[in-house]
Amino acid sequence: MALKNRDNPDSVRDSLAAWLPSVLDTTAPVTVSNLHIPAASGMSNETVLFDCTWTHDGKNLAQGFVARIPPEKDGLFPDHDLARELRVMTLLGEHTDAAIPTVVAHERTGSVLGSPFALLDRVYGQVAGDDPPFVTGGWVVDLNPQQRATMYDEALKTIAAIQRADPVALGLSDDLLHTDLGETVIEQELNYWWQFYRWAAGGRSSATIDKAFELLTASRPSDEGPLVVSWGDARFGNLMFGSDQTVTGVFDWEMASVGRPEVDLAYFLFFDRLYSSAMGLPRLEGFPDRAATVARFEQLTGHTVTDLDWFEAWAALRGAILLLRVGHKMIELGLMPADAAMPLNNPASQTLAALLGLPAPEGQPGWITGHR
Repeated sequence: MALKNRDNPDSVRDSLAAWLPSVLDTTAPVTVSNLHIPAASGMSNETVLFDCTWTHDGKNLAQGFVARIPPEKDGLFPDHDLARELRVMTLLGEHTDAAIPTVVAHERTGSVLGSPFALLDRVYGQVAGDDPPFVTGGWVVDLNPQQRATMYDEALKTIAAIQRADPVALGLSDDLLHTDLGETVIEQELNYWWQFYRWAAGGRSSATIDKAFELLTASRPSDEGPLVVSWGDARFGNLMFGSDQTVTGVFDWEMASVGRPEVDLAYFLFFDRLYSSAMGLPRLEGFPDRAATVARFEQLTGHTVTDLDWFEAWAALRGAILLLRVGHKMIELGLMPADAAMPLNNPASQTLAALLGLPAPEGQPGWITGHR
């Protein structure tokens, strides 16, 4: 969910209704209805769902929309650039068959809802929840094994579709590379996430993360190519599925980058591990094992996977940094006690330690469930 949700839905509805005629190219009033601010939407953005009806050229029109509102400051990311995120979504939506919601508008002034936001076409379906983890109950558990196998395969197809986009041809390299942080893409990413970590730590560093950076920097792959668009946050929780288990929406593009194909595959595998062995839970029947997942990914992309152990540890390192930041923000907002060990000891940092053969993180392990 958003770390802090916006108050007064009636005010939000009225503000949107006043603004939308200019966006929808109509002089007629726009009626906003069914406005809903989910309590379990993304950690990094606030999400407002609503329906609209209006008339244009004598026709009655209806459409569902989503307003995604980044935090005004001090959110989960040190450099959240909404304009960059929307450029990535727009170009990938136009040049791939991934189910990326259409960007309708970017309200930049903050005068409508108090801060800038993105207006997107609404897509429909179900999302596998993080809180509590979807593997513990709910619609995914209720599927039969074949349906879960389809769901898993559709997720891999989505990752493969995104990777078919050429970041150079689409002009995304300037948006997605950190050329000032190193000569190679892997070096740039290591340095970017080191800076991210020092910011996220807020003076409370992690021995596990510190050692992981040391080991992964020393053992980083020398092979740089091929380079593709990396979604960055490739996991079930950022996908919406229809009733036939096909993907109807791909969300959360803040972490998009350029990288090797293994980056998103490894992140997907890391979250598979996170929501099973890392939490002491069995994998759901129908989900293929790691070897089968890699083989299917290679079939879909035509790319032979190498250095996967390194990239999976790299995925766990980024996951541990993000949960470090989430934990600190939850403490700051009074959602966890000040001495909670969750920022340092959580399923991501435990998985990172296990993958690299490091001592388990100290303190009582924790997770976000039960604290929001």
